[in-house]
Amino acid sequence: MGKKTALPKAIAAARLQLQKRLDYRFKDARLLDEAMTHASIDADINNQRLEFLGDRVINLIIADAVFAHAGDAREGILMRLYVDCIDNTALATLARDYQLDTTLWAAKGIDFAQNHKVLADALEALLGAIWLDGGLEAARDAVARIWGGRLQSLALKPADAKTRLNEYALAHYTDLPVYNLVARSGADHAPHFTIEVALDARTAEGSGASRRQAEQAAAEAWLKEVSA
Repeated sequence: MGKKTALPKAIAAARLQLQKRLDYRFKDARLLDEAMTHASIDADINNQRLEFLGDRVINLIIADAVFAHAGDAREGILMRLYVDCIDNTALATLARDYQLDTTLWAAKGIDFAQNHKVLADALEALLGAIWLDGGLEAARDAVARIWGGRLQSLALKPADAKTRLNEYALAHYTDLPVYNLVARSGADHAPHFTIEVALDARTAEGSGASRRQAEQAAAEAWLKEVSA
């Protein structure tokens, strides 16, 4: 852990710009400073506690927003839409959109481009700070601003075959599909996989250049058979 020194002027300026982008001015600026300080800078005052809180804040508000946005969608679809909003990749992307990579104070050795979790944690900490500073409605407003485009596009994003098969299984059976490797051939640089998927008493096979592609093809084949 590093010893905290004076806040760099560029980061201080970036924090002012962040508040403008959020259209939210912190009443207690120390909360923003804490949210935007990584543990590599200060072992005692950093964003870890706020990240814990913000994670729960985001989960609640996003779950509520997805529930309202998706109408009467089944649980499996709701879960897919929810995860699309709150996984580390989504959080890190949104954090970059709001330039938290210029706002977060962290040791120079930390590579934001490679470490999605650092930026994801920073975004969670920011929402935790807003919750403490302004309450639920302020946090809702911030989530609506930050996640707005993603929430609006959720229904337009088609689910892949494996996701659709999982949703079908949840609606009709008690078990999820099981994928098994049938064959692997080809050279190491150009492999070919064949996968069998089994659900209830029905099976189907699919092939592809990776296990993931083959599993997707098998799921698509299973769905086509059941709808034929």
